Amino acid sequence: MFERDEVHKAVELHRRSYNLLRWLSTAISKGFIRFERAHDYADQATAAKEWIQGHYLNLPASCRPPLDQLDAFAQFFATYLTTSFDLVEKAGTRVTSGCGCYCPICTYVTSAPHLTVKKVTRQDKARARKLKLEAVEQLGKERGISLDQKRIEKLVDAPESSENVSLMTYGQQLIARTHGRSKGPAVLVLWREIAWNKKGAPKKGFELDADSIVNAEMALSHLIVDGDSN
Repeated sequence: MFERDEVHKAVELHRRSYNLLRWLSTAISKGFIRFERAHDYADQATAAKEWIQGHYLNLPASCRPPLDQLDAFAQFFATYLTTSFDLVEKAGTRVTSGCGCYCPICTYVTSAPHLTVKKVTRQDKARARKLKLEAVEQLGKERGISLDQKRIEKLVDAPESSENVSLMTYGQQLIARTHGRSKGPAVLVLWREIAWNKKGAPKKGFELDADSIVNAEMALSHLIVDGDSN
């Protein structure tokens, strides 16, 4: 079961990471941020933490994590770059690094105006479905109920429960990303299932809400328990 405080922390880090990515997309191209320190890290989260620490006071308040959450923020920010976006080399430009380093963080940040959302594949959608099936099965086990495959699939696919399953599973992935673990573009598939409408366009004014994630898990728990008692 979710710890409410942990979910709220993950959602807030998600929001600040996205704000930072958007801010960087213009700040770098306008010269507001310059890279002065080289990085030689294979670990992306370590590079992210080093970069954020070096520019912490220059970042807008909406992009800065609390200092006691810097490690989790760096872990999350690094997964944001590799889970949801690809680099695009536009004609007449090339990927460069202002600090002379070509670690993943520096090349992504320097080329922020050239980030494009990843295209999800059938395999990504299949992985997202598997994540949802596993999440429902695990929730049943936590309630002391062993769900058969048919019932798990029904909860994942039924109109009255499918969105809650996507919300719960996405919440699990948010928490995992604060520890540097990501399932790649399958997470983007989950995001679109909760943040996009059935016509395949972003929901106007949609904002991820931690309480919605917690409530989704509670609603699914009730369905599992009530169904088991019938």
